[in-house]
Amino acid sequence: MNTNNPSTHSSPDTTTWASLLAGWVQFAQTAVALPEDEEGDRWRDSIAPAIGLHAISMALTELHKLDPAERSLAMDKAELGIKEHAGAINSAWSAEPMPESLAELIDDAKSSWEDSLHEGVVWRCKSNRFVTRHPGEIGLAMREAGFMGEIFIAAPGVDMFKDAPVAWCRDQSGGMPDEQVVEFIHGFLETCTGKTEPPEIMRPLHQVYRQMDFLAGGATHDLAAPVTGELPAGQPLLVPVVVGGEVCSVSLPPKSGKPMDPLEVKWATVEAENPDQ
Repeated sequence: MNTNNPSTHSSPDTTTWASLLAGWVQFAQTAVALPEDEEGDRWRDSIAPAIGLHAISMALTELHKLDPAERSLAMDKAELGIKEHAGAINSAWSAEPMPESLAELIDDAKSSWEDSLHEGVVWRCKSNRFVTRHPGEIGLAMREAGFMGEIFIAAPGVDMFKDAPVAWCRDQSGGMPDEQVVEFIHGFLETCTGKTEPPEIMRPLHQVYRQMDFLAGGATHDLAAPVTGELPAGQPLLVPVVVGGEVCSVSLPPKSGKPMDPLEVKWATVEAENPDQ
């Protein structure tokens, strides 16, 4: 998985949402080829919104370049832009079936916005096994700090295995939270049993599902799958600690018993690329 170290985002960038969008509009104008046929009028009405959708999709992948204070407004503008451009294309093709290429542009833009909302910082298991203790102190600290984003951590006392995400956090509008939040979570994880990789940026974040085959005798593997899209089968292993500023109730760890045999960790999709590459 290619990712960014969150420390690279600590200094505000002078890039603005407008400049990100303008750059991709210019690219799309030269890269998007539209056919000329008897439906030319509909296609001509679709050119500008199609370019707009493509530009928004690509600009959303570069939100990490913005000053964090601008991200929320950028997400709002992107959402409004997607609705406006999709509405224009739907109007142009209201009397005819919409071409698949245009429908894909609309879906891609919506998916890119959803992925951006669920971009955040993740910690993956570095050791062969990782077990968290109860994260109550995190909830209390985040309530004191007024943190309004999300924090998910592996259920206390549950065995997690090498390469699996064991914790993640995101700001309210997606992206890396304040550095103090990341540092607090990192410090907590260092007091648990096992080791984690350094915190990384992931887009979108992933939940871990323990998949079972009871006929075969229990768990078969753990599946890391995006939090966006359809939910796979299995028991989710990362539990909410803070959601929208509200501290969530987390169950106490089960009574200690024999450790599980290690499970393979599989990934449902190709993992997020480094936004700087």
